[in-house]
Amino acid sequence: MGRRMDPTQDVLDALILAVKGQVEDNRLALLFSGGLDSSVLAAVAAEFGNPTLYTVGVEGSHDLSVAEDTAASLDMPWVGLVMDETEIMSSIVLVSRLISTSNPITISFEIPLLRVSENAGEGLLMSGQGADELFGGYARYLKMSMSELREGMNRDLRSLLEDGARNERHIAEYHGKRICHPFLHPRVIDAACAIPVDEHVRNGVRKAVLRDVALCLNLGEIAAREKKAAQYGSGIMKAMKAAARRERMTLATFIEDLVRRRESP
Repeated sequence: MGRRMDPTQDVLDALILAVKGQVEDNRLALLFSGGLDSSVLAAVAAEFGNPTLYTVGVEGSHDLSVAEDTAASLDMPWVGLVMDETEIMSSIVLVSRLISTSNPITISFEIPLLRVSENAGEGLLMSGQGADELFGGYARYLKMSMSELREGMNRDLRSLLEDGARNERHIAEYHGKRICHPFLHPRVIDAACAIPVDEHVRNGVRKAVLRDVALCLNLGEIAAREKKAAQYGSGIMKAMKAAARRERMTLATFIEDLVRRRESP
C-alpha cells in the first residue's frame, strides 16, 4: 500500500532538503521581511546553519518594524538597513544597469537585495523568491477560476525561473556573494505543483499550504500574517514615486532620465 499523501509534510520535507543542502554549518544572510515566507525559511535554516536576518527599508517603514519584532520572537540575530533617498536613487541606477531594466516594480523589488549584498558580511544570501508563485500568494490570484489560477501560477513561475532568479544572481555576484532560493529547488517545486490549486488558495486564504507548514514549525501567529509586497512594505516604492512627482514625471520616465543622467560622462 502506498504512502498516504500529506501535502504539508511533503513541502516541509522538500524545504528542509533544499535549505540543508545550502547552509549546513554555514553562516548566511537571509533577506527577511518578517512575513510568512521569510519566517519559514528562517525557522528551517536555524536548524542547520547560522542565519542572520536582514531587513531593508526607509526610516519608519512597515517591514523594519514588523521584522525586528518577528526576529525577536524567533530569537534570531537581526540587522535593519535603513535607506535614505540618496541611497535609493543610487541603487535605482545600479540595479537598472545590473539587470538591464527600467521597470519600476522590478527595480524597487530588487533594491533590498542589492543593499543586503552590499552590507552583509556573510558570503551566502538566501531569498524567499518563488513562494508566491508556488503557493498562490499574489492578490490577483483570488480573482481567478481554478483553471485560470493553475495557468497563472505556472506562467508566473516560468517567468521567475527564466528572469527573476537570474537577475538576483547578477545582483549578488556584483558584490561577490552567492544567493540561493530554497523555494525554487526542484523538490520544492515538485511538491508544491503536486497539490491541487484549491488547496493553495483555500476559502479566500492565499498560501494556505505554506501557512500549514508554518504551523508545523511552531510559528504561531506568523502563519496567519499577511504581508505587503516587498517594494511597498519597505517604503522604497513610495520614496521613488515621491521623487518622480517632484520632477513632474511618470515613475518610468523618471527612472530612465535618472539612469541616463547618472551614466552620462
